[in-house]
Amino acid sequence: MAPSFAPGSSNTATPRTPAAPSFAPGSGNAATSRTPAAPSFAPSGNGPRQVSATRSQAGPDPVPTPGATPSRTAPATAPRPRRKRRRRLVLKTLSVLLVIVLAWGGFLVWDANTNIGRVSALSGASDTAGTTYLLAGSDSRADGAVQDGFEGSERADSIMLVNIAANGQAVAVSIPRDTYAEIPGVGWDKINASYAYGGPQLLVETVEKLTGLTIDHFVQIGMGAVPDMVDAVGGVELCYDHDSNDEYSGLNWTAGCHTVDGPTALQFSRMRYQDPEGDIGRTKRQRQVISKVVSEAASPATLINPARTLRVERAGSKSFTVDEDSSIMTVASLVMALRSASSDELMGVPPIESLDYTTSAGASAVLLRDETAPDFFAKLRSGKLTTSDLNQIG
Repeated sequence: MAPSFAPGSSNTATPRTPAAPSFAPGSGNAATSRTPAAPSFAPSGNGPRQVSATRSQAGPDPVPTPGATPSRTAPATAPRPRRKRRRRLVLKTLSVLLVIVLAWGGFLVWDANTNIGRVSALSGASDTAGTTYLLAGSDSRADGAVQDGFEGSERADSIMLVNIAANGQAVAVSIPRDTYAEIPGVGWDKINASYAYGGPQLLVETVEKLTGLTIDHFVQIGMGAVPDMVDAVGGVELCYDHDSNDEYSGLNWTAGCHTVDGPTALQFSRMRYQDPEGDIGRTKRQRQVISKVVSEAASPATLINPARTLRVERAGSKSFTVDEDSSIMTVASLVMALRSASSDELMGVPPIESLDYTTSAGASAVLLRDETAPDFFAKLRSGKLTTSDLNQIG
């Protein structure tokens, strides 16, 4: 009997062709059912173009090949590192400059504290509100001081009380050197005599008794050093409305404003015999010199010039003497207080009753109102002074 798959057999309705593999394409039901299912990730549609289009829309941007030219539409990120490098360079430069400035400032403070003089001056009295400085200009015959019959070798040629009240009001009060005052342990005399009797400490005690204020800081400047300070700032412009040819001070002045050097500024500070206001006029001119020197010393032209700054610092530190608890920073704070008082026009003398009061010893002195101007100094202590309270004479 022939095999069942032999061709031509009459018993079979369909040829016995061997079944095609399950993966082979075919058109029968069996072939169709055996076709494997498409993968779940396969895109729909027919042909590779459809697949390519779908991927370009839904998939992530392709990673650029190293070295490939970036697309023109891509954001420009190249300058960022350059900006960061520039920023770092600027910060480093500023840091170096800051270190230099701090080092220079530290050197100036150290150098000034090394050269500044110190003296025992404070009385130790109970503290009062606010901060009070006593600025004394000491004059010596060895420096060419004006000869006026006073036998002391050194005395307070100018006395200025600078007070910062508890409310912040800054006032600079010039106390005329011939002011009649009670000197502790001595009696009534011209206030500048206290310096000759007992030096800075007795001057401090005398001013404290007169004003009712405790002196927190004592600063003394040698008048003979004024020329160095003025020359260090390059000269100052001073104004005076009278002609003068004073043989005692040596001042030869034509009415008006003039830029002067150090020696002329000292003569300007000392002259009084040809001044119609006498000692009061001199205190005005002394305040003017101090204000102008302070203004020039603190000006940008000085501060940005290291050589000029050093000259000012050396001239100033060698000119100043402070109490043992103070330093060059005390002088700096005094300068700031003077600038504040000047800008607020709170600089002047206390109310004066007489410029030619005859003392019990027969000497001529300045007599304050009610002997000690108690109302004026009460306002000073409370920070309630006004411009009209100053410079009242007669």
